[in-house]
Amino acid sequence: MNLEKIEAVFFNVLEDISDYLPDLTLVGGWMPYVYSNYLWKKSVRNPVVTVDIDFGVDESVSGKYPKTIFETLSSLDYKERHPKMDRLFPVVLYKEKIPVEFITYPAVDIKAIEKMVGQQIQINKIEKFDFLLKHRIPVSIQTKKKSKTYTLNCPRPSAFLYHKGATFIDRENQEKQAKDLYYMYFILRYAPDIDVILQEVSQYKQKGYLVNTADNINKFFERVSSQGCLLIEQENGPDEFIHDVRQDIFDRFKRLRDVLQGTIK
Repeated sequence: MNLEKIEAVFFNVLEDISDYLPDLTLVGGWMPYVYSNYLWKKSVRNPVVTVDIDFGVDESVSGKYPKTIFETLSSLDYKERHPKMDRLFPVVLYKEKIPVEFITYPAVDIKAIEKMVGQQIQINKIEKFDFLLKHRIPVSIQTKKKSKTYTLNCPRPSAFLYHKGATFIDRENQEKQAKDLYYMYFILRYAPDIDVILQEVSQYKQKGYLVNTADNINKFFERVSSQGCLLIEQENGPDEFIHDVRQDIFDRFKRLRDVLQGTIK
């Protein structure tokens, strides 16, 4: 599926669940696309590196919805995949070939979420995910033809960066680790307000959030030849704008490491 087609599906999904957006938080691989195009408003090559559309959900649902998300989407052109083949539910819904998934954290009041999402949809529970839901901002998103605008809740770039630093190490395979590290590099490289972002990261550390972040990053970015630099270089691919991509990765993560260690503000 090419980028144009993926974007079209993304905006179709936003339209289909537009009523629920105040109680959802867009997360995952769409963040580089959203940050670069709508928050930083700068053109970046290849900002999309995954197609899954992931929404975070918290128990503090503010809206009163006559229908659940499942009832709304299952009446439209969504296909269902059954993760447990011997059961009808839970399901993962697909728009075209793209999964639309819902994520929360283990300690959540799942009944409160099911009232909005529906018991039929699979809701993934991920450790430390509540951190992203606590640190979010509204981002205004326009369709390509500028005919429609949506307000999406998204993690603050600093929260997304810090959270990835805490969780990439737990990913089940190296391919997913590489993608998470690449998202971190994307923010470190392209954010116009990187000083503000790093200051916020320092505050998360001081407040005792996600205490393993600094150790994880030190372990993977100790030197230019460390695993983190190699994984991101591979994920990034050849780069016409940077002569030595690996060195650039190392330098940007060095600054992040220094901030986390408190050696620079």
